[in-house]
Amino acid sequence: MSMKTLTRMAAISFFVGLYVGCSPVKFSLDDSKCKDSGCVVENGKYAFNYSQTAGRGKVDILIVNDNSASMSFEQARLAPRFQNFIADLDNQKIDYRIAMTTTDVARSDAGSLVSFGGNPYITPSHSNRMSLFNSTIQRPETLACEKFIANWIRNNGGNLASIESSAYSQAYAQNCPSGDERGVYAANLVVKNNPSSFIRSDAHLAVIFLADEDERSGLYGNGGYVLDQMDQPNYLINNVKSSLGADKFNSLSVHAIVVKDNNCLAQQNSQTLDNYSPTNGLVTGSIGNVYLSFTNNGWGMAADICSNDYTSQLGQIRSKITDRIKDIMLNCSNPQDLIVTVSGSPVGYNLVGKTLKFNQYLSPGTSVSLSYKCESLD
Repeated sequence: MSMKTLTRMAAISFFVGLYVGCSPVKFSLDDSKCKDSGCVVENGKYAFNYSQTAGRGKVDILIVNDNSASMSFEQARLAPRFQNFIADLDNQKIDYRIAMTTTDVARSDAGSLVSFGGNPYITPSHSNRMSLFNSTIQRPETLACEKFIANWIRNNGGNLASIESSAYSQAYAQNCPSGDERGVYAANLVVKNNPSSFIRSDAHLAVIFLADEDERSGLYGNGGYVLDQMDQPNYLINNVKSSLGADKFNSLSVHAIVVKDNNCLAQQNSQTLDNYSPTNGLVTGSIGNVYLSFTNNGWGMAADICSNDYTSQLGQIRSKITDRIKDIMLNCSNPQDLIVTVSGSPVGYNLVGKTLKFNQYLSPGTSVSLSYKCESLD
């Protein structure tokens, strides 16, 4: 072989080596990730093929309870009505957590969860969950404050003007929660801090406001209180997205059981405290405009706190929540070759991020077959 031929072959080898060395390297996927998620690695992708039960998802329900003095009547009426609400979740085999916070953000532990007999939230595993809920939604500080105000006026001969004194203000601060109700602010604190790890990463989040007054009692106009950014509905929506992620944002629902109109407002303003007639007219409610802005913009359902029977309205809220949790979460965004079938037949759906939203109602327990591929797991 001539020197010229050897030189030519060496040059070819050099350029081949240069091309291989500079071409992009395709690293193999980490198949150990499939150990927990049940996938296999096929042709450089994570491949999934499994069945999942629809209608048995997870939901974390945060109840923001107005614990001011005027709420004892509504709390007592709501307690038994929520039994049907919880029973419906049980019947649909929903994996739920129900937690509660109050509208009083002036306390030192603002944004913490109210204890259900030592538990930060109730779940289907609590055999006494109904009694725990009933006793917890009726706030002892609410009833104690109501009695304090009524007794103060009784002890002053029924004189409503007696509550204008500095002595009353000092005693009120010692015996009552803050009268500055800030439910949206409280919800934002729970979302930011996630006390007791209540909010799960793979569960839908539903917020229910219970209040007979608006945020900051509706005194945020005409030179009254100012709505801080934490009082703003849009801040709560964005807070969920930034703190908990896009998937949580996409499945969020927000509901309100509040004063909806002037008829209900008139009823609120005619209430008495502790059945003591001289206190008639002392209670002043307000239409829950801030809370209703969530429902007016499609985030959930609104119920009338003056209703004689909350059963149907709570049923509508429960339906809205369970409609959201019939969705199925996939293992990645933008899956490839996605096939979704029920009993061998394709079903309609929309894909939002990793959330599979069905176009039709699937009764609880329906088995859905899923097949898809992911380039990465997230």
